[in-house]
Amino acid sequence: MATKSRATVKIAVNQENVKNIKPSVTILPGKTKRPVLREISNKVNTLRGIEPVDRTSLLQKDKKATVAVQKRQPIKPKEKITEKPPVQVVKPVIKSTVQPNETNVPSEDPTSMNISDKKIETPKAFSSDLIYEDIDEQDEKNPILVALYTNEIHEYLKELESKYPIKKGFLTGQEVTAKMRSVLVDWLVEVHQQFRLMQETLYLTVAIIDRFLQSYRTIDRKRLQLVGVTAMFIASKYEEMYSPDISDFVYITDQAYTKSDILQMEMVIVKTLNFSFGRPLPLHFLRRYSKAGKALPVHHTMAKYFLEQSMVHYDMCHYQPSLIAAAAIYLAFLIIGNDEEDEGKVIWTNTLVHYTTYSKDEVLPVVRDIAVIITNAEKSKHQAVRKKYVHSKYMEISVRPELKSPTLLAVAQASKET
Repeated sequence: MATKSRATVKIAVNQENVKNIKPSVTILPGKTKRPVLREISNKVNTLRGIEPVDRTSLLQKDKKATVAVQKRQPIKPKEKITEKPPVQVVKPVIKSTVQPNETNVPSEDPTSMNISDKKIETPKAFSSDLIYEDIDEQDEKNPILVALYTNEIHEYLKELESKYPIKKGFLTGQEVTAKMRSVLVDWLVEVHQQFRLMQETLYLTVAIIDRFLQSYRTIDRKRLQLVGVTAMFIASKYEEMYSPDISDFVYITDQAYTKSDILQMEMVIVKTLNFSFGRPLPLHFLRRYSKAGKALPVHHTMAKYFLEQSMVHYDMCHYQPSLIAAAAIYLAFLIIGNDEEDEGKVIWTNTLVHYTTYSKDEVLPVVRDIAVIITNAEKSKHQAVRKKYVHSKYMEISVRPELKSPTLLAVAQASKET
């Protein structure tokens, strides 16, 4: 009986101990538990700037520290202070503010300067924010947008497009002509739509074709379609998450080429371009410029329509991707929703000049060339892009009345006169 009573007493004590134990982590109402490394993550976030830091308080702390140091300086040399009255040294420190009428009074003693005065913050008047708008300011807390490195990334893209240029008239002296290239690109737009590939895949396909034809000048007309199919095969592997199988490309050519033909041509293209497929695309710059210009979805979609129409035409190949993207968004702003008299100054703001690095005079010649292509798009033999943008998915851009507006016709007429 004694052993049973001891056991019951121990069980009762253990239950009381369990009830008195409090959880080490208190959970606030309406909030869930965070990971184990919650404290570490909080410290890291604060240091990296994810949570805003009160910089004014830090400055005030620094100012208080400097004032405290300066207060100690006249106290240290005790022997020298005995010779002069200490009131002259203490007076400037006691004053909390500087009187406006005493600004011209010279003071040789550095302790007479009031460091805590807020009028010292003059550099804000010379801030560059008054010239252009910082479009990445609201994205600083979003790690996916990497706002801290966005400007450096686009500077690097600008270097790449200059490193891998496409020369004007690169098909001269070759068996492949400009008409053959336009037919090939027009057909690839339809293939791209049937495969439901990403937008970047189409732009990269055309870029690979142009760069390859510029360097490898012995392609005949019989193998031109093979070059186009292989370029899309390479671009899909570069851009897509799940690229189409090689048998799909064999089927799309109506069995004109075999798998071995496509693989052999792939090796030739890759060796010719030295495995470098990182040349920037116009779409990369267009997204940046649409953000800088505060474009609406209709502006952005119409600019994409202009870019795809320009891809088909051989005369537009030599323009840099950033320049043609700037011209496309300029023309979209020009013909949609702008009733101002001086359209150029209203459209091409200082913010767009800063982020595109192009002035209005540099963009206008390309704008005129695109306007000529758009005015003749309805009569052209290559209708793949126009049929693509008839669908509601693309806001029926190719049939909008703005494409026949007097503004667009005037810009196209100016190109013919020049």
